[in-house]
Amino acid sequence: MITPMLARWVGVGLLSLWGLVPPVATAQDAIPNRGRTDFLLHCSGCHGQDGTGKPEKGIPDFVGQIGYFQRMPEGREFVLQVPGLLSAGLPDARAAAVVTWITLRFAGASLPPDFAPYTEEEARLARESRPADIMAKRNAIYLELRHRGYAIQ
Repeated sequence: MITPMLARWVGVGLLSLWGLVPPVATAQDAIPNRGRTDFLLHCSGCHGQDGTGKPEKGIPDFVGQIGYFQRMPEGREFVLQVPGLLSAGLPDARAAAVVTWITLRFAGASLPPDFAPYTEEEARLARESRPADIMAKRNAIYLELRHRGYAIQ
């Protein structure tokens, strides 16, 4: 038996195939919006809505710099291990989505052309292996990036 709700979904599906209405959104479609929302809820309090942070208080500026971290495996991993992200309590898929969103939104010219979005598995592994001294790891990555000629602050 075809219910009115089923008939509606079938009709919308057929119309979307013909290009007359947009297809129904899926959970995957919501990831970019979820990343932005999680940034606003869990990161912008310290990093600001504009991503500039508070460098004088040890909170890094993302703008024009976060993409440099993508140029080193240790840097890419580090972005998933920062205390604020870990304390937010986000599931791995959402942690990956928010870090991908932050990177794409704020990297600018620092973003490498081969940037790949973070994955749920990558987030899980990085978060499980977080370093005992996150500041020492951050400082080592900063030094290496500067050594490679990137203008990181």
